[in-house]
Amino acid sequence: MSVALTRPALAAPPASCAVISHGGVRSTGQSITLDATTLRTPDGSTSLTIKQMQFSASTANTAQSLQDQADAASLLLVSAMTGHHNAACSEWLQRQGQNVATGLKAGGNYALSWNTASIQRGTARVGLSAAALKLQGNTTAHTSAATLTMSGLSFHNVANQELLPSSAQAAFSLPASELPALMAAVGGRAEQAPAVHVTISNFAAQRGTVHLQGNGSATLTGDVNATSASGHLEITNLETLIETARSAQQMKLAAGLVLARLVSKKADDANAWNTTWSGGVLTVNGFPLPLK
Repeated sequence: MSVALTRPALAAPPASCAVISHGGVRSTGQSITLDATTLRTPDGSTSLTIKQMQFSASTANTAQSLQDQADAASLLLVSAMTGHHNAACSEWLQRQGQNVATGLKAGGNYALSWNTASIQRGTARVGLSAAALKLQGNTTAHTSAATLTMSGLSFHNVANQELLPSSAQAAFSLPASELPALMAAVGGRAEQAPAVHVTISNFAAQRGTVHLQGNGSATLTGDVNATSASGHLEITNLETLIETARSAQQMKLAAGLVLARLVSKKADDANAWNTTWSGGVLTVNGFPLPLK
């Protein structure tokens, strides 16, 4: 039976990091449902609203610790999608990451879902119909399996929004021991840039008839310029993507895609490349693609 808490618990992060409130909190022992979540940065420049958020953990947790971990994930979502970092968040995020890492090493699993979310930074806004993150621990392996899905993505006043996907999915694995430092860097001090080594078994993104799919490995940090990746990439309906780039007046990108098409391998309706990402530069089959 679900146990309704009489009043929402106080937001766990320090006020200098973020202010988080919930319109309703319901706990069932190993899971928690949070209604009407609002997260705001202290300066008011960035905010997140979620109609409903659910979080569950197979490991022993109090209702407060479940809420803290769900709030930490929400803060990371905002930081990752806006590039906003706040050093006042680092210590609290690292503690939450250590709690999750301990559970993963013990073979625990975690599941988080968002229903109808909106992220705003200045005049830019990103909408999400749904998002879900799952983590599966292992008592013997050094890595933990994870899946991330986002659907119903929409953009307003976002640079190159015509080129951004409406949905994306990823399946990957990463060392549980590297998770706390990454959380601290993404939401807090990005210049720390700890390396987290991720193996990507599948990544996919779609917008209309354009589909991107790939796999490989990546070294993630809190700073995109210190992040690197390599692997295999395929794009279906590349011609449509090129025309979209031209319509958006992204002529350097359109030209780079045309040149990349020339060195690609053709497979049915898809163009394929071996790719690397380093220092903010995407290279396909040895050719640097001008994304900026």
